[in-house]
Amino acid sequence: MEPVKEYNWCFACGKDNPIGLHLHFDIDKVAKTCTTKFTPKHEHQSYDGRMHGGLITVLLDEVMGTYLYRTEGRPCYTAKMELRFRQPVMVGTTITCIGKEIERRGRLVIMRGEILNPDGALAAEAEAKMMWGA
Repeated sequence: MEPVKEYNWCFACGKDNPIGLHLHFDIDKVAKTCTTKFTPKHEHQSYDGRMHGGLITVLLDEVMGTYLYRTEGRPCYTAKMELRFRQPVMVGTTITCIGKEIERRGRLVIMRGEILNPDGALAAEAEAKMMWGA
């Protein structure tokens, strides 16, 4: 596999994007997981002190898709994602985001994503169907 191309303007991980999230990912090929940590700031909130749900969704989508991109070396796309918000994510707290490969069926890969609050409680979870182009 060729080295993975960097997308410097990616909203989630691009180092050149001044309004991006600047995420850094750890890949575990044995456990089939991708992990990152993130601390939301005031500009990431909806209601006072709570992280915006749309940005929580971005974190889930990225941690699942990045696992596949970093292990396969080619972009994949989210075909469908179902998510559930369980607890608020508070601004200023460091959360853990985990993506895990569950199953493969040809071009389709089922991924699971979780966001854990600092106390380990599940804040949000998602299941996504990810696909590579033809």
